[in-house]
Amino acid sequence: MTALLTGSFTVPSIVAAKNAVAAECQPNVATYVLEMPPGSASPDRSTPRTLRKYVDWDPQGGDANGTILDTEKTATVPGDSRIFTGGNGIIYEVTGSGNILKSYKDNTAEGGPLLASVKTYEMDWKPFQRVWAGGGRLFGQKESGAITVFKQSDPVTGAGAISTLTSEISATNAGAIAIKNADDVWMAGEKIYTLTDGEIKEWPYLEVAAGRITNPVLKAPSTIATGLTDAVQAWSPGPGTVHTSTGYANYSGTIKGYTGSTQLTLANGEIRTGIFGEIFVDAAPCLAPPLDEKPHFGTSLPSDDDVPAAGSDPTFDPAPSPTSTVSGKFTLGDGTPAAGLPVVVEAMDLLPEDEETSVALPILGTATTSADGSWTLDLPHPLPADVQAAADANGGALNLQATATGETGSGVAQSATAHFTAAAPTPSSQVGAAVATAATGEASSTALLPLSQEVADEPTPSRMAQSWSAQIDKLPTDTIGDDPLPVWQTDTGAPAYDYNPYLVGGTDISSRTVTPFGYDCGTSYKVLSKKIAYTTVAEGHANWDTKASVDYDEKLSLTLEVGVAQGKNWKISGSRTLGSTIGVATGYTNQGPYFAKQWKVPIEYKKVKETKQCGSLVYRKIKVIPFKYKVPSGGPTGKYGKDVRNKDGIVGFSKAPKKNKAYVPAGSYFQLSKGKSVKWSAAASVYGFSVGATTQYDREHKQRITAGTSKKHRHDIWGKNGPVWDNPGVFYSY
Repeated sequence: MTALLTGSFTVPSIVAAKNAVAAECQPNVATYVLEMPPGSASPDRSTPRTLRKYVDWDPQGGDANGTILDTEKTATVPGDSRIFTGGNGIIYEVTGSGNILKSYKDNTAEGGPLLASVKTYEMDWKPFQRVWAGGGRLFGQKESGAITVFKQSDPVTGAGAISTLTSEISATNAGAIAIKNADDVWMAGEKIYTLTDGEIKEWPYLEVAAGRITNPVLKAPSTIATGLTDAVQAWSPGPGTVHTSTGYANYSGTIKGYTGSTQLTLANGEIRTGIFGEIFVDAAPCLAPPLDEKPHFGTSLPSDDDVPAAGSDPTFDPAPSPTSTVSGKFTLGDGTPAAGLPVVVEAMDLLPEDEETSVALPILGTATTSADGSWTLDLPHPLPADVQAAADANGGALNLQATATGETGSGVAQSATAHFTAAAPTPSSQVGAAVATAATGEASSTALLPLSQEVADEPTPSRMAQSWSAQIDKLPTDTIGDDPLPVWQTDTGAPAYDYNPYLVGGTDISSRTVTPFGYDCGTSYKVLSKKIAYTTVAEGHANWDTKASVDYDEKLSLTLEVGVAQGKNWKISGSRTLGSTIGVATGYTNQGPYFAKQWKVPIEYKKVKETKQCGSLVYRKIKVIPFKYKVPSGGPTGKYGKDVRNKDGIVGFSKAPKKNKAYVPAGSYFQLSKGKSVKWSAAASVYGFSVGATTQYDREHKQRITAGTSKKHRHDIWGKNGPVWDNPGVFYSY
């Protein structure tokens, strides 16, 4: 430790490090994240970054009964600046040049900016490799390891004079060495903390005055936690609490909460996920229990006095009326109608179970596109026996594909395939939710694409792991929702945003007329491989004093998209409905509060090679088709998916249309058990590309929320797509 000056006329005295800061206990504290793209190893100093404000609602309890809330308050800071907090809502910035220190005040609680400029100091901070603050002090550690301590004369406003203490902490000091080698360092109360290789130590900090000389001192440390090997950052909202983050390198961004005075114990192993970047906290000198209120920002909660109570369990949808008519529409590449083309409708449920020799699928009929590109077909009644049996096994859902084929005047073959589901015209007694999903689906137009006589080489698993789909699948939060996927994905890299499949020989043929071949075409199919991918089928939400349950029992009720390759690029080409009996129950029950997770089940997908022979010419295409529910050997029947807590809370509730809102009376429950769920656009990553999914709610497939007993505040919910009693898709919680 730094040696103390002594003399016969001097009596050393202890000076509190934060004597200018009042000890005011806080029930919640501000937390700031200097955001960084997930997966990044280090920040891009050449690009401006976003500073985002969160509020930690239960810091004293390590968020055992709370969470960290996104306020959606942000500010932009230069990429080469260094940011740190000093308490009292003060945020400091060391500019990229290192010659300027700026102080800001967070005025968002009063409706002001996140970074309200307070004062600019011309100071040389270039020597400091690490900076932090706390207790009215600013710390800078040089490359040598020596630590300079600065005093802020007005830490409450951040506008005071900044002066240097008489001496620094020596580079040979044990604490200085530990801080230099630490993964993270921070201050709370009168202690400086270090995180190193999963071990947290606290170093009591004090200042010793001897006459006019003030010496900063780090006393011998105490080890308060070990084994936190996944932690790359840590901070304390106040004394007695430590939060850690797994950071951005492993794609989880999970924040954990610990409490304890001498040894830390885990209070909440998943306060939030999907938070990536450098994290700072407006540490309080003293923490208080959380307010007995719903989490909110500002002085009061939003109110909608005329919001109705959510009704009881809704009535179930009636079984659909079967129809024997199917229809669709085909277009040219430029969107104009593809008229006069033959359309062949095949039964896709008869794909072989295993890899084997090529097979033809049953043809249920043919049609011809009209002048507007549309076509209509009456299915045979009764269906062929094997097709009827497949539909019966699939809950009455009949999966079909309709294909139109032709060629341009220059001889370029083009084809379009629409995958869709219909209700079998002679359904079995098993007709249920899956068929209801199919019966209410709207067929979209499908564009012709040039055919190829070759297919792309099969990518290796390591190359597929680099695809956009695989990277999105790694993220712990749902960043896609029901937003459209890229039109063209690649199975080994970024989406092919500029891909034009109609460039043939350097010429765009998208508007060229396509006419029928002068000869018949025959098509065969071969299963190349099978893969099980856990696929999102449901999600539940439980904010504040509530519990969430998701039921996915007995029968599948799921519509999944089909992928078709064009060379090495992939696009979605319709969907297929799975409605077979699976004989298991899966889901989760009474999870919460502050819980919102998606639920995934294992679905087997088949990679299929389609070979089309037209006269002497042979064309090939690769498809990925969802096939059935299948639990892998030794695997779970279902598992948690992405975290969707960011959809809940005061921000989402305040933005929701009033007509979508309702509340659940204390001690009661509300559930969705009819209508369609929202679409999860990136429900699964399969063979290097993303597919979407939609579930049908019914007796076996429900989203439920159970309200707690508190009557101080309402348990608000709101539908994403509409009122909670009228096909909301999914409902959120506040």
